[in-house]
Amino acid sequence: MKITQLLILILLAAPACRAEDLSMARGVELALDRNLYMRLAKAAGAAKKAEALVAASQLLPQVEFSITQTRTFKENLTAMGFGYGPGGDIYMLGPFNTFDARLRMVQTVLDLSARNTARSRSEEERSSRLRVDLAAEQVSAAAAMSYIEVLRSSAAVSSAVSGLQLASSLRELAEGKHEAGTATGLDVLRSRTLEAEENMRVSRAQTALEEAQLRLKHLLGLPFREELRLTETLDFTGLEAPQTDDAVQRAMTSRVELEMARADLSAGSYALKAARAARIPSVAFSGNAAMNGNNPDHEAKLVGDIAVSLKVPLLAGGRVDAGIDGAEAGVSRAQSLLDDAAAQVEEETLAALCRVKASAQEVSTASMTVTMASQQLNMTRDRFAAGVGDNVELVDAQTSLSRARDSLVDTLSRNKEAGIRLALAMGRMRGFKF
Repeated sequence: MKITQLLILILLAAPACRAEDLSMARGVELALDRNLYMRLAKAAGAAKKAEALVAASQLLPQVEFSITQTRTFKENLTAMGFGYGPGGDIYMLGPFNTFDARLRMVQTVLDLSARNTARSRSEEERSSRLRVDLAAEQVSAAAAMSYIEVLRSSAAVSSAVSGLQLASSLRELAEGKHEAGTATGLDVLRSRTLEAEENMRVSRAQTALEEAQLRLKHLLGLPFREELRLTETLDFTGLEAPQTDDAVQRAMTSRVELEMARADLSAGSYALKAARAARIPSVAFSGNAAMNGNNPDHEAKLVGDIAVSLKVPLLAGGRVDAGIDGAEAGVSRAQSLLDDAAAQVEEETLAALCRVKASAQEVSTASMTVTMASQQLNMTRDRFAAGVGDNVELVDAQTSLSRARDSLVDTLSRNKEAGIRLALAMGRMRGFKF
């Protein structure tokens, strides 16, 4: 056997490459790991943490070490105020060396403005950490919604293909009856028009599916050319809606947005305290220890000092008042945002409960509509096959069935979305069981 033939046999015997199966839970994991929104939220959290550390460092001991070796070639002592020498000569000094190795420490003892500023930055950092949790909630919901949209689009393609197959069979029925002389050319034209419309419906559904897949891949950070095979199906999910008061209460205690708003309000309150404390004196302790002399190894002596400083703000040109006004406005804004966030959480929870309660009834009604539309089509087809009337009723029945199938696909999709929206509204998206 030739080598080329052997290679062909090996390639034919090798298993074909399969697309990776993707469950909804796996899709959410990929989104949390790769989504841009998550990366940006984490980066913002790191930046806020750095700002909080900088603010807190102002209250800690500040220690620095410096070492200087200077060579002075000439120094005019007369210019420094030592007068003139005999005969009006200018006093000149030099050359000489100066060496200084100094350790300096400063410790703030009392600075209420800096202390409250540090607390404000700490609350801002906590709000930023909560924003990462919020991003995880939203990204999880977005990934699940995008996954469901692919399922809906795929089901829409299957529905459109079924409609096209049915339209083709009706067209063949009309053509057969026309050849037998029991149907008119108008009947054939109607059936062909219906088939063309169903063909267009298939094309549009396939385009929508491809676009939905691209959006899902983008959200999950997957290569656009990678083939996906979703493991979930678009079927009915029985949802148990909690009691309204219980759902709202759980949402009020679990929603990250409310925790963020409370942290922002706390940060604003500390910022206001810091602005008001700018009028209060501050106290600091400082000390120096240095080796000072002409050279490090020649007559260098240990010198030092300690000091306590009191800083009393007297006149700041309106800066303190302006800072207080700005901080008060910030507190008022944060309180308004907290109140609005609470109202928004309650609204979203109530709306999600309405969707959950309505979704089951919608699916039941849509399923019943498909069943009745199928029965109507069968009866109408039998009438047309028996030569009773033209195929106007048959075309209408086929159109009704296509619409009923599309409606069922949409209601099944909304049923799954209702569960996700309820979990998101109650702040339970990260623990949602897909």
